[in-house]
Amino acid sequence: MVLSPAQRPPGGSETFMPPPASTPAWQALADHHRVAAGSHLRDLLGDDKRTKALTFALRGLCLDLSKNRLTPDTLALLIALADERGVAARRDAMAAGEAINATEDRAALHMALRARAEDGFAVGGMPVHGEVQAVLDHMADFVAGVESGTRTGATGKPFTDVINIGIGGSDQGPRIACRALAPYRRRGLTPRFVSNVDATDLTETLETCDPETTLVIISSKTFTTAETMTNAMTARRWLTEALGPGAVAKHFCAVTTNDDAARDFGIGDDALFGFWDWVGGRFSVWSAIGLPLALTAGMDAFRDFLAGARDMDRHFLETPLAENLPV
Repeated sequence: MVLSPAQRPPGGSETFMPPPASTPAWQALADHHRVAAGSHLRDLLGDDKRTKALTFALRGLCLDLSKNRLTPDTLALLIALADERGVAARRDAMAAGEAINATEDRAALHMALRARAEDGFAVGGMPVHGEVQAVLDHMADFVAGVESGTRTGATGKPFTDVINIGIGGSDQGPRIACRALAPYRRRGLTPRFVSNVDATDLTETLETCDPETTLVIISSKTFTTAETMTNAMTARRWLTEALGPGAVAKHFCAVTTNDDAARDFGIGDDALFGFWDWVGGRFSVWSAIGLPLALTAGMDAFRDFLAGARDMDRHFLETPLAENLPV
């Protein structure tokens, strides 16, 4: 079977790599498992060198593998499998902007969302840092307006609640980040998330909110996702019944690649935030999809969030596999 460019293994082969289970490294792991299967963790923990050999750290994050039923030999064999399967080469291909997203034949360059200019990320040979920074600057202006009270609802009241309407990566990423970073939340703005097309989810959320002080974010790459748009239209009806159709532009913003559809919905250009097809949904929290976090924790905290991810990116790209935390 012939592979697409994104599916080819390092070296450009046109045929499948052999299944992992048929490789020498896999067989070595299987042999190791047969020998080690009878080991008990309490016996392994008797080795006073174990903790040092199986603990890795970066910038305050500690990964301790010593409490698992494996040994340094296990780890070495796993790294040998990663070497044999070309993990480092595929990592480098991802960072180079190659189309490693095989199902869509696209780049998967979410690392560019938290990079510095000198990191040099590009897609199709075109640098993307400037575009990314432009969206971050737009987010910063929007967040500053909400924080200062210069951006308010239609009646002039400051926002007290922000509802994110999305599904999949447009919901889970910001939802988890807001929950994890709740100690950094600023007073006065509560994040809420709606993803279920069952009307109960949105209805119960809206019952806790005041239309005059509620900001709604529609997070949808295409602005056509059925579940998201059903909830968005319900939220718009709730708002306009209370404040009139002119309130939509004051209370709604959108994170999307389909600006025209968002404008047709009633959202102004000052409340449109873009992202790119090389950002996969599950990694999109680092883009404007993370707007709920920026609004509730502040833009400085959001930039710190990006900087922490960049630290791990640099470690992932520059550290040998045997000492590489993500690997």
